[in-house]
Amino acid sequence: MDKKRHSVSLSFILLRFGFVMMTCMLACWVIWCAVLSFLESRRIVCPGHVGNQQVEQLLQSSPDAFQKPSDDFLGEYALFDKNGNLIVSNVQEKARNALVKKAGQNSTGTVQHTYADGSRAVFGWHFRKEFADPVLRASLPPFEYLWWATLGMACVLCWLLNALWLRRRLVAKLRLFRDVSEKVGAQQLDFLMPHAGIKEFDQALDAMEQMRTALDASLCSQWAAQQQRDAEMAALAHDLKTPITLIGGNAELLLEEDLKNEHKQMVETILQSNDRAKQYVSSLLEASRGEDEPLKDTSLKAFFAELCRNMQPLAQAKNVKLVPLEQLSGCVRMQKSHLLRAMGNVVQNAVEYTPKGGTVALEGTMTEDGWQVAVRDEGPGFDKAAILHGTERLWRGDSARAATGHHGLGLWFALRVVQDHAGQLKLQNSGQGGVVEMRFYGKPMKK
Repeated sequence: MDKKRHSVSLSFILLRFGFVMMTCMLACWVIWCAVLSFLESRRIVCPGHVGNQQVEQLLQSSPDAFQKPSDDFLGEYALFDKNGNLIVSNVQEKARNALVKKAGQNSTGTVQHTYADGSRAVFGWHFRKEFADPVLRASLPPFEYLWWATLGMACVLCWLLNALWLRRRLVAKLRLFRDVSEKVGAQQLDFLMPHAGIKEFDQALDAMEQMRTALDASLCSQWAAQQQRDAEMAALAHDLKTPITLIGGNAELLLEEDLKNEHKQMVETILQSNDRAKQYVSSLLEASRGEDEPLKDTSLKAFFAELCRNMQPLAQAKNVKLVPLEQLSGCVRMQKSHLLRAMGNVVQNAVEYTPKGGTVALEGTMTEDGWQVAVRDEGPGFDKAAILHGTERLWRGDSARAATGHHGLGLWFALRVVQDHAGQLKLQNSGQGGVVEMRFYGKPMKK
């Protein structure tokens, strides 16, 4: 209510701008007229009719013989003998010819007079204000032209100054919208909405205030929901530690028994998978506390070997052959656990979509600008929709994937982790199945 009471409309500001501008121009006109009257009173400038009066006085004072005018004469003249030859003149040939032509046409502002000796004088004058000083008339344009030019320049200057004043004021008000937009964009919502003082602008700011309030409420709601989800995740991760510990403990007890070699390998696989599950639970607890895995220098060969060891039991359980091809060298800074989980998701997808007895190739190679890991399977490959949306969060393509335990998070998590390591993840097809290529940029460091 206060804003509306103290605001003025934009049309009022524009009308005030026009009124002030017209007032300034009128003031310029009054000042210019006062200056002109002063110059005329001081006889610095002659009125427009003086030239005509001088010609009349000259003809009255010497009607029988030509008398050369003084330097104060404002008009133009030319004296010719009875044969038409020029005797004397105060103008150049071009202007003189024009004067004679106008006189022959009896144009206003010219007069001819023939003397007793047969000579003929042509006089001309302009109905405009002129400098009284002949030096000024010779060196400057006619005074009346200068007067109108300076008046026009003064009016333009008044318009320009008023336009700059209006621009400055409107820009200052529009800057409020920029400041508000920057704060809202940065989600810094704890601020008072400014007051522009212009009704139309304040209406727009009121709308932005409603948007700010709604966004603030929405963010608070999202933050509360996120806090609740983090708390539930932390509680779930903490509760998972108990069954994982029991599984690991029982598997260790089984190893103490006299087992067949194949059964012993199965129990060892359970223990290895149990250790990875413990790492995942630890990562969940760190994420719920807002912590993140630090970057560490890691050998690419050792990293690739660990990835293969982690995935071999899964491939064997699915009766799929995992074929590693490693041509990596050097060290890179990475979040090892995150990257192992990300690539593990990709390999797990490849194993699940490869038919029993099939092969999954895990290739680690160097590139011109970094290194890459490619996973090739012998499954049905990616359809067009999967290539476009397969890395989107919660995308599953069809309901059949949900029934098989897919939740649309594996490739999404892999893409996020690869991008965090300045890499790219690409889905494509080969002649025998699907290919997921994870490419990383930056030359590895030598050991």
